Amino acid sequence: MISDALRQSLAACPNLPSLPAAVLKVIELARDPDVKLQPLVEALNHDPALTARLISLANTVYYTQAGRPANTLREAVERLGLDMSVSLALGFSLAKGYGNRAQANGLDLHRYWQRSLTSAVAARELARHVPVSLDSDTIFTAALLQDIGMLALDAVEGPIYADTLHGTLQHDDISLRERIDLGADHTEIGAWLAASWGLSPLSCEWIRYSHDCPVNRQALSGSECVMLSGRLADIWLAPDGHKTLALLEPWLGNDKFRGELLSSIQEQLPVIAELFDVDAPGKIDPHQLLFESKQLLLERSLNLHEQLQAQERELAQLRESNAKLNEAIRFDPLTRLFNRQYLVQMFEDCFCEAQHDDLPLSLVFIDLDHFKQINDEHGHHFGDEVLRAFASLLQRSCEPGTIVGRYGGEEFLAILKNSTHAEASAFADALCAKLRAQPLLQRAGAPIFITASVGVVSLSDGNFSLPKEMIHVADQRMYLSKRQGRNRITAQ
Repeated sequence: MISDALRQSLAACPNLPSLPAAVLKVIELARDPDVKLQPLVEALNHDPALTARLISLANTVYYTQAGRPANTLREAVERLGLDMSVSLALGFSLAKGYGNRAQANGLDLHRYWQRSLTSAVAARELARHVPVSLDSDTIFTAALLQDIGMLALDAVEGPIYADTLHGTLQHDDISLRERIDLGADHTEIGAWLAASWGLSPLSCEWIRYSHDCPVNRQALSGSECVMLSGRLADIWLAPDGHKTLALLEPWLGNDKFRGELLSSIQEQLPVIAELFDVDAPGKIDPHQLLFESKQLLLERSLNLHEQLQAQERELAQLRESNAKLNEAIRFDPLTRLFNRQYLVQMFEDCFCEAQHDDLPLSLVFIDLDHFKQINDEHGHHFGDEVLRAFASLLQRSCEPGTIVGRYGGEEFLAILKNSTHAEASAFADALCAKLRAQPLLQRAGAPIFITASVGVVSLSDGNFSLPKEMIHVADQRMYLSKRQGRNRITAQ
């Protein structure tokens, strides 16, 4: 949005781009949908140089249909069309009044007009090539004037604007620098200026949003033709035109469409450039540019594919690392049962759920008997084998929904959801019976029997307010089993 200070500077600037009275009169007359041709011709006739140029343009191959040359301004306007004649009159008057020569410092007027004219031709030809019917003359006007705000900023800010433009290579970078340095960009200024001249609201809107990125990739609108026109002009004026063409590929259809469009733009440029006394941009080879742009897109596609593969590999590594971390957080590395931290967390959840829903919940605390003696006699490695074997037996003994884990050392916990005290005691009895009935493993051909001391507690056993209170009771009952001789269950 234009600041009040900048708006005041624009209003007070004596060198602001302006139109002669004759052209302003033409614009005013053209706004009337019922206007007759004669008043417009009379207004244009006040500028002999413009009259001569319009007649000259009307007699080019592009506009000549019957073969009979246009000898009068009226015939030229009839051939060019009313809106195109107004657009050309407006542009020529600006170029004549403001100048079109190159400058060492600040805005390069010659390049400015080269880009404006190339944009206008590009927008018009694009509008004529798309399958829907568009107002190509209004599109031509908006594209021609899309950068007119640069002339205004150059007139108002002078040296400051020269610094803004210094070193800027990409045209889209200019708008960003303008907003940073001046608080508004030239499309905003251009739309304001066009409105002050009496141009249609639609033209002003298209100028205002001329540097936006088109959204529709299927059927382009008039506004989107204007948006693309400046980028099309950069194919001729910016270095590496094939890169610009590659960027426009999503909006410009197939190779045939792009080739025909570039050729038609190039064909019209010398005619329009001569009208404005500007050197036409250097010629391009559309077929070579299309080839180079396709090569570039292929390279980018391959690079993107390689990047995606690298990202997929990185993602796979991250997933593997996360899985390992998750496993380390939840599982005991020796027994592959849940570890103490995660086991307690799960019991806390079960405890809260049981209390909230008034459900039974039991806890079985298991300690392997004489485990230190096993380590002393057979070594810690065999002790680890014992722990792994018991963990496997414990898992096999569980009903679905039972949660088991290693609480620490040779201590294990079994969380029995929806299980009564009697059911938990039965589970503990069955587990101890299996230990008594068969050896847990073999050592040098000799059977190794292991027994366990067990404590059983249920939520119904007391008025437990915290999960740790229930774990403490189970632990105390397990120690009571040990004090009473081991290899037994204490459930009360």
